[in-house]
This record gives sequence, C-alpha cells and structure tokens, in this order.
Amino acid sequence: MLGVLSFDLDGTLIRKGFDDIFWNQLIPELFAERNKISFEQAQKFILDEYDRIGPDDPRWYIPEYWFERFGLAANIQEVLNKVRYAEGIYDDVYLLGDFSKNYRVVISTNNARIILEHKLQVLKHVKQFISHTFSSVSDFNKIVKSKEFYVSVCKKMAIKPEQILHIGDDPKHDLAIPRSVGVNALLIDREQKIDGEHVIHSLAELKRMLQT
Repeated sequence: MLGVLSFDLDGTLIRKGFDDIFWNQLIPELFAERNKISFEQAQKFILDEYDRIGPDDPRWYIPEYWFERFGLAANIQEVLNKVRYAEGIYDDVYLLGDFSKNYRVVISTNNARIILEHKLQVLKHVKQFISHTFSSVSDFNKIVKSKEFYVSVCKKMAIKPEQILHIGDDPKHDLAIPRSVGVNALLIDREQKIDGEHVIHSLAELKRMLQT
C-alpha cells in the first residue's frame, strides 16, 4: 500500500535556472574578485573546472568542495541568500499540505545538504508538511541519485519500494532508476512537452491521480 510521496526539488517544486545563478554567476564573481581578473575570464575557468568533474561525480553538487578548491572565503549561506529562489516556487506546491494528510511527504534530491536546507527555508509555507529530506550526495556516502540511493531511502524509512511514489523531472534519475528497483515513479513535465503513461504535468494532476 502506498504510504510515501517523494519529491525532487529543481524542476519539480522550484523552477530550474535559479541554481545556475549561484554556480555560474555568483561563484565566478567571487573568483574574479579574489584573483583580480575579469568576470568573463573567471566564468570560463570555473565552468571548465565544473566540466572536469562532471555531474556523475558527487563533488559536482557540493558547494563546500568548490569553495575550498577555488579558495573562496565567502560564507556559502550568504551567497545563497542572493539567489531569489522564492520567485521560482511553483504555484501548486501548496498541495504538499493536502498530500500530507494521507501520505508521508519527503524530499529526495541531488542537492547538497546546505542547498537543500536553504530551499526548505524558502519553502517555509509547506516545510511543516515534509517529514524527511534526503540528499544523495550528502547523506549516503556521496553517491548520486542512483539505485543505491533509492534503496537506502526505503531502508531509512523502513518501507518496501512499492510503498513509495517518487516524482521528479529527470527521465533517468527520477523515473527509470527508481522504477528499476521497484519504486513507483512519475516524471513531472512542467513544460508539457511529453505525454505518457508515467508522465504528469502538475501536482494538481498528481492529486487527481491519487484520488482515483
């Protein structure tokens, strides 16, 4: 019996693009200031360094790693405060309150813990309805959102894979991988470009689906 709803963050609860401000603008600005070079020079160097690591490596997601690597002394939380994440919250996120009446609501994300916690503060109007949060790179031996991640989430919550429904916007990490270990999963396509058996376009659609 389904008992847990798991949600990704970016592209699911918060619009994509806001993290890019942190990674691709604010960090290069700090690097440029520290090294007395132009923003364009700093940004090219920073983006090249990101590419050297790549998204399959957990370090790619961890601000602390990059701040140390680039020798940045700024407070990460203060830098995150410059990103207007609140402007990116989808209008239907309030439905997490409705979902929490019948299910445990959790967050399952590749965001590092410091970014995850920051976004929870931004999602303050629904934070109370979220029972657990899981960061793949911070909580589970620094693995990306893989088969092992979903198995670990189920173990942490003491549930079977078929008791959880995960919703996210990445066809691989939010749909194919969880389904491969028995976790129910739906792809949320906010831009309404994809249709299919396991595709929804809003949380309102999810609510209707759960009521049938």
